[in-house]
Amino acid sequence: MTKKSVKALFDATAYDKAGDKLGGVKEIFVDDKTGQPTFVEVNHGLFGLSSSLVPLRGHRLNGDELHLAFSKDRIKDAPSLDSEKGLNPQEQKELYAHYGLESIEDVESYSAENTTTTHTTEQATFAGQTANTETAAATERTAATTGDDSIVRSEEQLTVNKDRVQSGEARIRKYVVTETETGEVPVTREEVQVKREPISAEDAANYNGKIGEDEASVILHEERVTVQKETVPVEKISLEKTQVQDTARYSEEVRKERVEFTDDVEKNSKK
Repeated sequence: MTKKSVKALFDATAYDKAGDKLGGVKEIFVDDKTGQPTFVEVNHGLFGLSSSLVPLRGHRLNGDELHLAFSKDRIKDAPSLDSEKGLNPQEQKELYAHYGLESIEDVESYSAENTTTTHTTEQATFAGQTANTETAAATERTAATTGDDSIVRSEEQLTVNKDRVQSGEARIRKYVVTETETGEVPVTREEVQVKREPISAEDAANYNGKIGEDEASVILHEERVTVQKETVPVEKISLEKTQVQDTARYSEEVRKERVEFTDDVEKNSKK
């Protein structure tokens, strides 16, 4: 395994095992016996305002990309622990149980270095972890004088990231309604009319000369409307997404160093 500098982790951006970006490295926890880093605290969420403790077991450091061995959801759901004073054995057990480390092996190795530390954990079954914060080191560097007549002023600056999250779900649904359609079509029917005309010579020759009762009938017809229904496609409806540009407002407190000048030199007035 190639040994790398622990300080390189501070400059890395963390990614989950699927390659999704999390955020920067906030703290590094180093085993006080071996000098090897064992945990990191990484930023995540909107604008990187949230953070979680993540074991380094199974991670890979490729340049400035720190690829962790766990999913983003598991990292975001990690136990919330107060790491200001380091990690005690019980807290380490809780983290190991959450991440399920039985099947994950270390693939990276780091050279032991003297680094600025802030807290040391208790030592028990697990080796003690030392919290190494870049913020604390940076504060000490900026607060220190760079010479006899100058100091360096620093300030916190916001880094704004954007996460793509689900904001809602749209769907189309069809349902059935019943309507009445009314219309008119032309129809025909037969009617009876009495027609009288003189007897022709031929009809008179065929008359039998008897008087009696008789009747005649005709069959009448008419057109009646019948309706048939059939289902036919009339329209195709689909959903289409469009992107709309908007502006989101954010607000966060930042710390800035200010410089004030005092002159304690007594001024001698001439008499």
